[in-house]
Amino acid sequence: LTLALLVTMVAWGTTRAADSTPASGTTGCAVASTTKGAPAGTPVADAKCVEIDMFDIYYGANLVTIPSNTDVKIVLKNDGAAQHTFVISDHNNKDVKNPNILVTVNPGETGDTTINAPAGTYYYWCDIPGHEAAGMWGILKIEDKAPISAKSDDKPKDDK
Repeated sequence: LTLALLVTMVAWGTTRAADSTPASGTTGCAVASTTKGAPAGTPVADAKCVEIDMFDIYYGANLVTIPSNTDVKIVLKNDGAAQHTFVISDHNNKDVKNPNILVTVNPGETGDTTINAPAGTYYYWCDIPGHEAAGMWGILKIEDKAPISAKSDDKPKDDK
């Protein structure tokens, strides 16, 4: 019985990853797939926000694009068993102004922040010890008049 349940769970997870169904889809938000490295989730026309799901230990969206000088809400949903953070600071952001963003989200909870920043490429990361080194970081591209998008990418730095 245990083996049958495990096989069913693995098969269901593979099906969800293959069809790129978004994690939870906060209304009006761009959302990446639930599986790291999978293609982008269902696009949302004229999105006004981005949902970044937090897992143990990665972000569901690790390559995010938003328009410059525009308020964009970032919704952070912690689907992991550990506490996670979303940080944009001077860490790995030498060529852009430090927006000093820190949001801490406990397991099973949701947090948010609004970003309005000039064009540039920003690095975001989880500052819980060991999480960044394990792969919990991403790239936020802020571009003039860019449409809002969220994507899970195996090499987000290569897409800068």
